[in-house]
Amino acid sequence: MREGNSEEARREGLRLAQGDIIGCVDADNQLLGFEWLTRLVSAAAAPGVCGAYPSHYAWFADDPPLNRYFALLGANDPLCWWLGKADRRSWLVAAGAGTVVFRGSIPTLGTNGFFVKRGCIRPYLDGYPGHIDIAERMRRGGHCTYTIVDTVIWHKTGTTLWSWLRKRYGYVRRLYWGAARDWRMVATPRDWCHVGAFVGASLLVLPHLLVSCRGYRRVRDGSWFLHPLACGGLTCVYMWAWLQHVMARTVAAVARTCRRSLGR
Repeated sequence: MREGNSEEARREGLRLAQGDIIGCVDADNQLLGFEWLTRLVSAAAAPGVCGAYPSHYAWFADDPPLNRYFALLGANDPLCWWLGKADRRSWLVAAGAGTVVFRGSIPTLGTNGFFVKRGCIRPYLDGYPGHIDIAERMRRGGHCTYTIVDTVIWHKTGTTLWSWLRKRYGYVRRLYWGAARDWRMVATPRDWCHVGAFVGASLLVLPHLLVSCRGYRRVRDGSWFLHPLACGGLTCVYMWAWLQHVMARTVAAVARTCRRSLGR
């Protein structure tokens, strides 16, 4: 196992775990409250569900603005939130416990306070492409019911806008187009329609600004107004990564055609 590779460390932990309930908590998380662990384990162990996770990310006034924004949004990717695949609820939505069934798609689950029955996750670990892919494999296997616990977990999601955009660029290049994945952020024609709407909203700015205003009315934090900037920057980064992907595929196709022609 390579030092510092969180996915490989998580895979090894899942493989070696002996308990009935497995909890996935990352180094950039902070657990809040004495009963937090007990509540999550109890919720994951309940009959009829395969796992449990906190409803929201924790918001602290003294956090950096970008971290506060992602906590309020409930995701570290505005496009993922726009597509309804965020791993936590936005602070636009009131807290509350409940059971949810993911029939058609799965959010970006598998880490940051994710608790799951060992018997539900173990059959889907072969190859282990990533934590979200495992959650998607579970969904396809019928393990798609979770308890959302009315609590929060702190997550350090970002410090500067530039470093975050660089990270998202690397993510989409390495994990979305760089390998075969079980989970796709954009997987259906409906998703592609929503992506088009997101790009349009980013160009117009106003729709994203309205989200900021809604959020500010709910939680008086100026970091909400990072939303149009984050969405605009993300649109540019993802478009550039997509163009590079298309160009690489085109060059590869032309090279294959030339080789076939020369072979004849």
